Amino acid sequence: MSRLRIAHISYLNSAPFFTGMGDEIFEMVEMDPRALGQAAEQGEVDAGLMSIVDTFRNLQFEPLGDLGIALYGASHSVLLFSNRPVQKLNGATIGITGETSTSYPLLRLLLNGYFGVNPAAYVRRPNGPEVSDDALLLIGDSALRRAARSGQEPGLRDYTAGILELEASRFEEPYKHVLDLSAAWREWQGMPFVFARWMVRREVAREDRITLLGALLSSFDANMRRLEKLAADNADRAGISADAAYAYLMGFIYRFGDHGEEAIESFRELLESTHWWETAPPIALEREGT
Repeated sequence: MSRLRIAHISYLNSAPFFTGMGDEIFEMVEMDPRALGQAAEQGEVDAGLMSIVDTFRNLQFEPLGDLGIALYGASHSVLLFSNRPVQKLNGATIGITGETSTSYPLLRLLLNGYFGVNPAAYVRRPNGPEVSDDALLLIGDSALRRAARSGQEPGLRDYTAGILELEASRFEEPYKHVLDLSAAWREWQGMPFVFARWMVRREVAREDRITLLGALLSSFDANMRRLEKLAADNADRAGISADAAYAYLMGFIYRFGDHGEEAIESFRELLESTHWWETAPPIALEREGT
């Protein structure tokens, strides 16, 4: 068997897939979700947990079953931090983490379609927010860490309650409000949201796919049986407690089935119905700002 190049997403929510997969069989390449989309386009990886927006563009890849990262409710790690309530972000400048592909268009759909808000600019911020940014979109472990420093951890606060106000006493936080994008999507559309799914290059041989799928399912099943320990072992990197990490991981849907497929199509249709999707997809943010 050829040694497949597998993109390794190191976020806490991906640990149930990757922990124990072993690099003696695969070549594991560390990268964030957006970098995976770019590497896939350039032929640098054979498979990975690809951001759902990048699955729309990378037609040389196809799904590996129904494995992925989905939620029906709050994610706790796809968060918009803002200096004023979300409904008052008309004309605002919003900083976007350099790690994301999917969360930016999801945010834009929510602000325009659900909250009726039209910010002036979305600017990619790979090195952190600028003082002039009115809001900041973070994902993954970075979002977990920032929220935790201000008193918000999975299992302690419920983001499904709406836009929360941060506790400024614990951390000098310029953004006093936080919105969970997945929770807002559920309120708006009444369905789960699929952030990423396992994809494989179409030209990968059948026997290699079988080996990859077998390894994925084996590590996933083993990790789900020991999820509490897995959470404790990985909590520190996300800056949260072991109990919070366990509550966080318990919220994800890793095999999303037909409901997930329907949610993916709904998201795609909403994107295609906008005036900005083809002219300003997430990949173009560098050309709009820094």
